Amino acid sequence: MVRVEDIAAAIADAALGVPGVAGLSPGRGVEVSTPYPGGKVVGVRMAADGVTVGITADRVPLPPIADQVTAAVRRVLSAVGDDRPVTVVIDDVLPEALSRRVT
Repeated sequence: MVRVEDIAAAIADAALGVPGVAGLSPGRGVEVSTPYPGGKVVGVRMAADGVTVGITADRVPLPPIADQVTAAVRRVLSAVGDDRPVTVVIDDVLPEALSRRVT
């Protein structure tokens, strides 16, 4: 059986591998994280009704980044037979993103 922390870590790695993702974000208010005995994966919330990934972007436009993160996360979930919906929240955009505009 695959441990939830391993899936959450793989999701985090997949999201961080997407161009335009500067980092994972804990969100604002209620923390976006997946707790497990002895730690947590910040920026990834695995709930029964879906997976939420919070990111900080370092380029624009934003919709393609969110789409690529969603696809990357779905590949991870699919590999373990999980078909939960995925929500990507762009929590912040670095100021230098405007100088790195990619179309």
